[in-house]
Amino acid sequence: MPEVCVCYTSDVGYLFPSFVSALQARRNSSRALTDILLIGIDIDPATQKIFSRLCEQNDIVFLCYAARDIEHAPAMLARLFLDDLLPSPYERFLYVDGDTQIRGDLDRLLQQPLAEGTFGAVTDPMSFAVGDDDPAARSFLEHFSAFGFSDDDAKQYFNSGVLYADRAGWGRIGREAWEKFGLFQSKTRYPDQDVLNLVGRDHRLSMSFSWNFPIFFRNIGLDPIIAPCIYHFMSSPKPWDANLPPWDVTASSPYDEITGTFPELASYRKRMSAGRWFRYTLQQRYKRWLERREWSGERVQRILAYEQNADIKSGFKTGS
Repeated sequence: MPEVCVCYTSDVGYLFPSFVSALQARRNSSRALTDILLIGIDIDPATQKIFSRLCEQNDIVFLCYAARDIEHAPAMLARLFLDDLLPSPYERFLYVDGDTQIRGDLDRLLQQPLAEGTFGAVTDPMSFAVGDDDPAARSFLEHFSAFGFSDDDAKQYFNSGVLYADRAGWGRIGREAWEKFGLFQSKTRYPDQDVLNLVGRDHRLSMSFSWNFPIFFRNIGLDPIIAPCIYHFMSSPKPWDANLPPWDVTASSPYDEITGTFPELASYRKRMSAGRWFRYTLQQRYKRWLERREWSGERVQRILAYEQNADIKSGFKTGS
């Protein structure tokens, strides 16, 4: 059995997109090197039966746990319990959120060693706005301050949507983060991410945006420079909802293909109404204009400087 795995955790609401991403992870990784695991939390028996069969057909391990197995935490916090949920042989894991797509070779990352007790994560995009004089940047800084983060700490705040971790070290980090959640729950804006930053900053390695590429970076022309492997659709709407900017039909089509191949999954795919589609189309056009204005120039330079100095590189010459 491999020593490393790619894993997803999900309640029933995110099982469909997580399955699509897991299929892509399977296609973009070596079977000899890596197992792909889809972990469901509080999944009803009928849904378990469907996903168990489809995962088995596609060389994905499907595991189900009850809410009590993660101490009745919200499903988004299941990543904190991965040391308990993963089978014993895995020494390292790549955790990936379900609202992602895998577009490149994962072996380049999964073959990179990790020092004991460490994990890799990408600095969150909002950290690159810290210090700028606009409403969003000020809001971010106020949020960081509520946790006692200094401005320098805020610039190191990482995104928890993709985590490449040493298994043994993660057990301690996850337990401490769960304890912090009990203390800071009312202050959290991004529950799993906030508490992981509180306890994990000293153990975190910076990772190229190639491994966790915010889709809105397409609006500022960074995709050909960074050469993404994992695209992260961080905010609503999602590509399984509809085909909308800043992505194109290539982002929406995998969900159409999977429901076409496995029609029994159609009921697990959330779709938006025509009215919502029209509203989001206008909203996304405005966001694209706003992001091009706010994120060009100095913020792009900060991102590129980060890429040059990331501890875990992309593996592409363009991102090294």
